[in-house]
Amino acid sequence: MKKIDKTKLILWIILGIAASVAITRFIFGLGATTNLTDNTPWGFWIGFDVMGGVALAAGGFVIAAFNYIFGVKEFHSISRAAILTAFLGYVAEVIGLLFDLGLPWNIWHMLIFWNPHSPLFEVGWCVMLYLTVLFLEFMPVVFERFPNLSLLNKIHKALFKVRIPLVILGIMLSTLNQSSLGSLFLAMPYRLHP
Repeated sequence: MKKIDKTKLILWIILGIAASVAITRFIFGLGATTNLTDNTPWGFWIGFDVMGGVALAAGGFVIAAFNYIFGVKEFHSISRAAILTAFLGYVAEVIGLLFDLGLPWNIWHMLIFWNPHSPLFEVGWCVMLYLTVLFLEFMPVVFERFPNLSLLNKIHKALFKVRIPLVILGIMLSTLNQSSLGSLFLAMPYRLHP
């Protein structure tokens, strides 16, 4: 068996295991797959699924800030890749949040039934808005592939004009999101060492 075929087989096995765990989670609840309970609601799971995606995305707004706002052109060559990595990191966070929610099909409730006293409410809004900002920041790269389409060319020019405000908004949203994630650890201060 070729090395590439073995790698594909291993990846398909991992995908199959992950799909079975996901199905188990949605049928039997989060506790069945993570061993989290009301007594131990935090653990490796939260650090991996939510904060891992945010940590992956942190480089995107830092590189964008250095490149577009502070004018450090040494980072220009990696700025597109950093923004794409940030976008993928936040997509991973959204998928993780969907698994964390008790009833993920009710995620739209956050848009209508506001709970401004909950840190997760602010996290949800920041993730949703920052994901939109990252999408808008990366779209000019996609539109460059179609220079002959006039509508896409106009959208590309408009997005290019608002690039700096988008980067500033992205930095603000990501900073708010990360500070709120840190405040989630304060929800159970008796479990944290001073």
